[in-house]
Amino acid sequence: MTENEIKFASNYIANIALEPNGAEKVNIAIQSLLSTYLKEASLNAPKKDDFKPLSTIITFTQKEISHMDKDFKKIFIANGLVARIRTRKCGVNSVTYDIRFRSQGYNITSTSKNLQEAKADFLRKTRPEEIEKYKMKPSQRKHAAKNALYTIFQEWLSLKKGTIGDKEIRRFETNFQNLPEELRYASIHDIRAVDLGSIMKDVQPRKYEELRTLFNGIFKYAVASGLIQNNPVALIKFKRSERKTREALSEDEIKAFLGRVKEAKYDPIRQFAYVLYFFGLRPCEIDEETHREGEFLIARNRKRKNGKIEYKKIPIPTQTQGLIDWEKPLTTNLHRLKINDIMKELLAGKTAYCLRHTFATTCQQYVRPDIVDIWMGDSPTRLVGRVYTHFPDKFMREQMDLVVFPTI
Repeated sequence: MTENEIKFASNYIANIALEPNGAEKVNIAIQSLLSTYLKEASLNAPKKDDFKPLSTIITFTQKEISHMDKDFKKIFIANGLVARIRTRKCGVNSVTYDIRFRSQGYNITSTSKNLQEAKADFLRKTRPEEIEKYKMKPSQRKHAAKNALYTIFQEWLSLKKGTIGDKEIRRFETNFQNLPEELRYASIHDIRAVDLGSIMKDVQPRKYEELRTLFNGIFKYAVASGLIQNNPVALIKFKRSERKTREALSEDEIKAFLGRVKEAKYDPIRQFAYVLYFFGLRPCEIDEETHREGEFLIARNRKRKNGKIEYKKIPIPTQTQGLIDWEKPLTTNLHRLKINDIMKELLAGKTAYCLRHTFATTCQQYVRPDIVDIWMGDSPTRLVGRVYTHFPDKFMREQMDLVVFPTI
């Protein structure tokens, strides 16, 4: 730290120590400094039963802001290299850190359960290629009042982070940014059901469903916060878009798939495709966490609500011998869209998800459906299956040995 930074930090800590809840505010300020200079430091969140949300400031260094947009950097330096930080209780023994900068036409918010990650996300949003997303035009600033739809959206999204996946967060952000500017910066008190309906009437069914979900979430939050009395989205009918039914591969299609996947052009995707076929994973579940432990494949179950972390333990079928090379990565370095295209070509027009259906269909010909549910990562419908049943590894291994996967 420079001498000026040390002086500023010392004066700030001395001042907040005299405020209500001063001790906890000082603790947050010190954590902020440690997260910058001691990357490996363990910053444990408060675990007090009487935890109360706190709002204070977080300090950045000249080195940290070196990649900021130059115009924003001038404003940020003039502001003392600080942003507001708020802690909110999240779960029993953890907190969420919200870092915000709302000044000079900018509105930047970053949220994480880890202070260092929150800072990194905040700094990413201030880079030249990102900053325009968080900068309001002069003509819009008068609309960006406390109750503007844009502001309420940011608050609602901040609340959702940690409970839904990053993919869904990005979808919400993209759909909101694509809304007309006059709607995004309009006061939430002035928006009517007819305004929302006019935007949704000409979009595709899947987009209609996404927009209604987005609007409903924002306005339900506004009602719960006491900003408005009624949710205008309640007047807009929910229409679930029709999903394309996926199906398992036939025996001939399986043989064709297993023959084509050995061709040289499918080298980058071969391991990935075999794992889908022999283990029924979702494509998004084959990542760096997916690995072998003895006679089992371990993979993260990506379909668990509220951020719950759960892993699947699937016995390795004997038919994988000679096909999957466990010394090589199971993942592929290709972009998601490229993977989809190659898998569609490999499966003669069908999607990668059809291999998950094929796995389930094959397994249920040989073992009980509740066993297959566990391998698939689906929750059994009965309470006994969801809570009280814990099959030993030996039993699961024996069950998988009964399954005969078609091979060539």
